[in-house]
Amino acid sequence: MNKITAEKLDLVMRDEDFVIYYDGLPFKTCGGAEFAHKNARVLKHILLKLTLNQQAYSSLPGSAGIFCFLKDRIEKNRDFIHENFDLLFDDDFVVQAKFANKHERVFHLEEALEYLDKNQDVMNLIFWSNSLIVEGFRNLITQVVGDGDKLQVNEVNKENLKSLISKKYEALTMVQKAGINLLSLRHNNGIVLPLMLVLEIISPSEYSNSTMAARSKSAYKESDHVLDNLAAEFNVEIMDLNQNAPLEMVSFIHSEALKTMEFLRFFSSEHRKISVISELISRGEGDDLEFKSTFRWDIRQNKKNPAIEHASLKTMAAFLNSNGGDLLIGVEDDGNILGVESDGFPNDDKFLLNLWSLIKSSMGQEISPYLKTTLEKFGDRTVCRVHCLQSPKPVFLRQKGFDESFYIRIGPSTGSLEISEALKYIAEHFKG
Repeated sequence: MNKITAEKLDLVMRDEDFVIYYDGLPFKTCGGAEFAHKNARVLKHILLKLTLNQQAYSSLPGSAGIFCFLKDRIEKNRDFIHENFDLLFDDDFVVQAKFANKHERVFHLEEALEYLDKNQDVMNLIFWSNSLIVEGFRNLITQVVGDGDKLQVNEVNKENLKSLISKKYEALTMVQKAGINLLSLRHNNGIVLPLMLVLEIISPSEYSNSTMAARSKSAYKESDHVLDNLAAEFNVEIMDLNQNAPLEMVSFIHSEALKTMEFLRFFSSEHRKISVISELISRGEGDDLEFKSTFRWDIRQNKKNPAIEHASLKTMAAFLNSNGGDLLIGVEDDGNILGVESDGFPNDDKFLLNLWSLIKSSMGQEISPYLKTTLEKFGDRTVCRVHCLQSPKPVFLRQKGFDESFYIRIGPSTGSLEISEALKYIAEHFKG
């Protein structure tokens, strides 16, 4: 499948994550992995790009390309940078420029002069980019040395820098590695420039100018055929620079660098995530979703109140006896996040321990497989999600201090049934 029809794309929320659907089925990468993630914003961004491009798969730097490389390569332990680090580092133009012996040639002078004579515009790129590369590389060295032990910046040589940069790369997240892999393969510019871009040591425009300058000055590297074979193995086409249109090529490189950084920012800790819980909050209460401000704390009376606990337990029992649903504790009726911190437990573990203790004592140990609790932080406030499946057997609520009752969902609310009604409901909805 090469072309896609935008109308057939959809984003579906599952119990623990989101997934892109196409024509009624989960959309998959070339390697067969689902386009699924716990952050809906990641998938919404990919969905937007798929809709705009109407292209199913791409090996270009960008949202879909990086996601595919992440799922099909990095998560399956196929890392181009890791596997070829020595080759890429030793052949890297920035590294060569820094450590080359004054008698060594970093590029073929005759060919470079001939090329520059025909493309005067490149002179400006090289002039400005040289200073950017030097400054950026100095900042990278300072950063990786800072991550190390006792080595000083002025003591860095080619060999210990290789080790430091390798450690820096290995410490990156999988999605960052996927981005660097694609950039390095696509632009054939080694490891230093893609690494500096992803670490935000240089900007996308500085990256594109520097890449074009490096490629222009080292356009005849003997190792190019090796990289061509490696790129083909990873299903990435190396950008063939149009030497007669350098400014246009800079624009292409800049565009791919921007797309890469835009996508990677969805994974940063500062970026607001749309999780399953945040998506549930945005939907508001309904037949299968209810909010509770607290689990045990009576806000009006400013004290613990068993009736508040009973209200949450009733909702869980009703979901279990009906079609399942979600209870969010720490969320007010209007969707404002109050947080379970209002319940006054010393930590999240104590909160969950108390919650589960009441669930088991009031509904029975055997109900545990049909309930799942998760906590999520929203700033300094925590929301608890109690995800309830439909129970195969009727669940009666037997909380100390309250009458034993049988609850079901009646539209967006919870109701108890009289004995005769409960018996009829159980006969109609439960087998055996």
